Amino acid sequence: MKILFCATDRPGHIASGPNAWIQRLIPDLRLKYNLEVEVLFVYSGDISLCPTINFFMENELPFHTINRKKINFISDQVKEILRIIKKGDFTVLVANLVVPAFYCAKFLKKSNVPVVGVLHSNDLFYKSVIENFIESSNENFITHAVAVSNFLGALASEKNTNRIHIETIPCGTPTANTCAEKPNDTLSVLYAGRLEVEQKQIMKLAESFLNASRKNPKLKFTIVGSGTQENNLKKLLDENKDHSVCYKGAVSPSNIGEEMAKHHVFTLLSDFEGMPVALMEGMSSGLVPVCLQEESGINEIIKHGVNGFVVKNRGQDYLEKLSILSSDFSLWESMSQESIKAINSEYSSDIVHAKWAVLLKSFETIQVRPIQIPSYIRLKGDLLHYGDNRKPEWKDILIQDVKKEWSNFKKRARPRTRLRSLFKRNEK
Repeated sequence: MKILFCATDRPGHIASGPNAWIQRLIPDLRLKYNLEVEVLFVYSGDISLCPTINFFMENELPFHTINRKKINFISDQVKEILRIIKKGDFTVLVANLVVPAFYCAKFLKKSNVPVVGVLHSNDLFYKSVIENFIESSNENFITHAVAVSNFLGALASEKNTNRIHIETIPCGTPTANTCAEKPNDTLSVLYAGRLEVEQKQIMKLAESFLNASRKNPKLKFTIVGSGTQENNLKKLLDENKDHSVCYKGAVSPSNIGEEMAKHHVFTLLSDFEGMPVALMEGMSSGLVPVCLQEESGINEIIKHGVNGFVVKNRGQDYLEKLSILSSDFSLWESMSQESIKAINSEYSSDIVHAKWAVLLKSFETIQVRPIQIPSYIRLKGDLLHYGDNRKPEWKDILIQDVKKEWSNFKKRARPRTRLRSLFKRNEK
């Protein structure tokens, strides 16, 4: 049995929970569980600047690549993935994060090759994945799905018209080597993740940090990560005075545990999440989570008032919960221990990697047939919420060409029409 696990990468893509997970899961599956797993990266930009690909290079882990700039259309990427699977004699495909890998299911099922889709977040993209590859009435549906939270698992199960196998396995996190120490005078709050407006709402989070730091002098805040809003974040912090909020840049997955242990509280104020890897990393280090309520993993891993707080808003309720912790360090200590217990009992890498190994080993007895790669691939179904860059059909191209030529013809014809009209008026 050979397993091809998909992933994405791009320059500077350090603050990504799923990629931190890949760097931990794949070596474990190979060394601890003796599974023959290789990774396919669909990447963009300079490959030498892609952090997860570089991790695989440095650790001599086998991988394959598809440059999405060179192979632009999804149908062509599907064909390339099928070629890689056929050439490498892979017998299982894990469609993690990579859009064309989901579309491979239609063709791989004919050869009895299992296709496992991973559902990472409660967003419009993954809802469209559920609609197209779990609920779909066409041939696109996958054979198995892994959801990172119970909420996502239930959401997929409600739409499971094709009776595919669905189970819940969070990404998990390693047991921390170093844990946060009890605060003395100041409560240190950390955000670690992508610096993005969509989902993470990093600018609103920064405003909340600024507001709380001004109102409670016993609070200090640190932001760690990278993303498109980095310059805007720096500008906001520079323009505001008299605050205790700092931005420290990105931290690699191998060093994030050490950074976590310097703080006391971990915060996410996102619009939506799956089961956040950074949150689990923080709780493993003994940080007490204070996070905004949402439908998925936040409400599952945080037991309100026991191992953390789930707040109703980014303003007053958030400030109140931080103030409770900053005025009662014994309560913080109790919640910190409960956070560590929650990770060690359900969300540690040892536990979740074992579940992945059991799932993948269940495919060992499947007899696959030779893979047939079609000469032409036409993708059906609605477009996914993003990343579904389909090649235009020939008739669509023809219609576009006709419209373009007609537009050019009108531009050429109209001046002549106006001249004829002018000459007629002059003749009169």
